Amino acid sequence: MKTKLLPLVAIISMAAFAPAQAASISSEGSKAYAIDNNGNVVRDNYGACVRTIDWSKETAIAACENPAPKKDKTAMTPAAKATPAATVAPVNNGIKNNGQRAYAIDSNGYIVRDGYGGCVRTIEWTKETAIAKCEGWEEPKAAPVVAPAPAPKPAPVAKTVSEDIPAAFLGFFDTDKAVLKTAATEELDVYSGYMTRNPNKNIKVTGHTDSTGTEAYNQALSERRAMSVKTYLEGKGIDGKRIETIGMGETSPVASNKTKEGRAQNRRVEIEVIK
Repeated sequence: MKTKLLPLVAIISMAAFAPAQAASISSEGSKAYAIDNNGNVVRDNYGACVRTIDWSKETAIAACENPAPKKDKTAMTPAAKATPAATVAPVNNGIKNNGQRAYAIDSNGYIVRDGYGGCVRTIEWTKETAIAKCEGWEEPKAAPVVAPAPAPKPAPVAKTVSEDIPAAFLGFFDTDKAVLKTAATEELDVYSGYMTRNPNKNIKVTGHTDSTGTEAYNQALSERRAMSVKTYLEGKGIDGKRIETIGMGETSPVASNKTKEGRAQNRRVEIEVIK
């Protein structure tokens, strides 16, 4: 069987498409460039040494920064000129550096890719400093944002009560009477308890009447009504010296004496706490 020989032009064209193999450059222990598993400097798609963020003029390798001069284009054969070698487009990586020095980065802060699209690691790469998108790992899910719990409302400040003074006392009487009613004695028990707890406190008891009867009679009646309160509190163990009594007769009405209801309100006894 005869073997067909390819034309010379075809052979030259195929040679032109074959990628040129750049000579390996030892890293010489420098961290200024990305290195492969053999300790050689990684090249990009144009044959240039891939720098790391530790690169500087002082740590540069001369063989990386001073490549061999390009061949004179005039020395190319007519066949090679007719069929130029295909240019490999640079890889647009689009992955930002994470600041961990685990990968080689370009001047724009993006991760450098090799000819297969993989991220170019540096000797400082570890699983902890790796970028998930470079390694094909699942991106960690962001923790759900939880709204902070509202600050607890401050507990209400209880007002300090300096004294447990009882409510104002009003004791009412029937017409022409000075006898305390049951409702009045229940309230007077509160006063006896207060005076027992506060031995330095005294009270003033004032008796009043309506306008029925003469002024002189009503004056005496109002005094008897005040004394009925004092007598009751003394029976509860309160020293009578701590109880001042006074009668106002019909001179200080709180309602009209022209009505039955008004007169009932005026037949009263009032207590005032004094020092």
